[in-house]
Amino acid sequence: MASSNGTRWRLSCDTCEASAWVGPAPVDAYDVWCEACQNAMRLEAPPVAGVRCVRCGAALPERSPRFVELWGELQNLDAVLGAWAGDASALVTLLPERPRFLTDLNPPASRDDDPAARRDVLEALTRGDWRAVLKAAPDGDARALSAHAIACERLGQSDAALAAWNAVLACGEDARARLARGALLARAGRFGDAASDLALAGDRFEARWNHAACRLHAAVLAGDGLPEPSELSRARAEAGEPSSYWSDPTVGRLVWSLLVERSLAPERGQRRDLAPGETIAERTRETLRAAEAEFEHTTFWDRSMIVAGWSRLGALDEAARVGAPLARELSTTLLGEPALSGPALLEVAAALATARSAMDLGDPVEARRAIAPALAREELRRFRIPCAACGRGTVGIEETAEAAGE
Repeated sequence: MASSNGTRWRLSCDTCEASAWVGPAPVDAYDVWCEACQNAMRLEAPPVAGVRCVRCGAALPERSPRFVELWGELQNLDAVLGAWAGDASALVTLLPERPRFLTDLNPPASRDDDPAARRDVLEALTRGDWRAVLKAAPDGDARALSAHAIACERLGQSDAALAAWNAVLACGEDARARLARGALLARAGRFGDAASDLALAGDRFEARWNHAACRLHAAVLAGDGLPEPSELSRARAEAGEPSSYWSDPTVGRLVWSLLVERSLAPERGQRRDLAPGETIAERTRETLRAAEAEFEHTTFWDRSMIVAGWSRLGALDEAARVGAPLARELSTTLLGEPALSGPALLEVAAALATARSAMDLGDPVEARRAIAPALAREELRRFRIPCAACGRGTVGIEETAEAAGE
């Protein structure tokens, strides 16, 4: 392996002198650290799947340290188990809050010929001093008005932001202002007015997505089942290629969220988890099962959305149908982590094995109870693991550096 640029991590114990580097070495080699026996070694190339430690035989982490992911993986498993058992609160907290309607709140650029007061306003916006922007003297320039509108939105003042964007558009046509005003109108449920603005917001992704989102909101509000296939097809065509990134919106993700919300509070339009003993109608069950097929991806986050939705609706048989295999997959991944094959985390590995047995018996409550001590371990919460060298301290990433080229 050529010693080209790459990331190097220095690991060290917070109690003893044990330390090691992971990453491209200064020569044509690669430094690795076995997370099971905690010994350092040098290879000719970065380890790939199947490469094992020459000392203990454990799998070597590929390229970057893996142990820093343990606590997050345990959190994910615990949250899925909770939703499977009927308590979706932890999983809902972990799920991303994807924006329903997108906008552009980047600060407008200043110009050399701008008066000092206008430059001050634009600089205040750039550094995030929203209140200083709102306190500035009135300025009829479209960029200064845009700055005022953006500051209002940043402070959650939607009505004032709408008025400010109106003032921007009174100065002349502005695609960014159309996008921003259209998003505000859509969030207020004024989908027809929003569509008029979005039609003049250009062909950027945000405008196309907002068109699709307006269509989906209106379709879900208008019916009691899944939106018509033609509406879904139009929305997908407007939104374009769906992103698999965990926090990006997609048609399938939005449709599921809207249907779950409608099912939780069909009359009041407010979110409310069903109380114990309440059940969902068979029509709702059929609709949501059909909505599962609209998801474009099968990532952890997409499947977790489905588990959380069923759990919130009190449909624990459906939550188990999706949540049980997801929890088993997560436990398999955790049990395969290199750090859990060594003596330092033997108790965590044993707890996960116990939890997995409970999952296989269909008991998420017992499985969650089994991993609770592991989830509470302070060193894992700090993205560290026990030091095998001294048995007293913990090992973690102390430094990150870029390897120099030849």
